[in-house]
Amino acid sequence: MTPRESARFRLRRTGDHLRVSTDSPHPWQPRIGGPDGALHLSPAGTHEAELPCPA
Repeated sequence: MTPRESARFRLRRTGDHLRVSTDSPHPWQPRIGGPDGALHLSPAGTHEAELPCPA
């Protein structure tokens, strides 16, 4: 991706899990639970992750 390109992220919550999918070829780090919430590292090439998301 060049600086002018963007990545799309899609979030879907089911119960106490959050499914994140993206078209980004780069690493990404969703933070669940606000500024002090858990940070989840997703390595480059990861296009989908299912993360715990307590209610």
